[in-house]
Amino acid sequence: MKYAARRIWPEKSQAWEYLGEAEGIEDFALMFASDKALAVDTEFVVIEKAGADSDIEFYKVSRAAPYAIVPADPRAESSGPAAPAAPAQGDAGSAADTAPNTSQYGHSIGEVWRAMFGNALFFGKVSFTALLFFIGLIFLARWLFGAW
Repeated sequence: MKYAARRIWPEKSQAWEYLGEAEGIEDFALMFASDKALAVDTEFVVIEKAGADSDIEFYKVSRAAPYAIVPADPRAESSGPAAPAAPAQGDAGSAADTAPNTSQYGHSIGEVWRAMFGNALFFGKVSFTALLFFIGLIFLARWLFGAW
């Protein structure tokens, strides 16, 4: 049978990373994990390339030397058959827990005002530096060459 596989957490890819044939879906999943040298706890999805009635299975790498896989919980995806809905629980200090919460429409109004103020301040600094450079050139022209 023909199968395809891709990682779903934390490295989410939009295309199928691995295509091939195997006798069973678990054999193909184990082959994908070992060929890509996936780390322990990496989750991935395997799909049978058999048309509309394809089987979709989720797996997680449980051991790296030698490789072993275990079934994983399915994750919802908005653009395709499989991807994470939320990070796995258990890591108290993971980066996903400390990331700022932004909505789908962008950043908070405070962040927008801070960025606008930063841009205005940058423009002011650049303008002031250019003005000082111009005044310095005039001073040097007058002092060194007696111009004006």
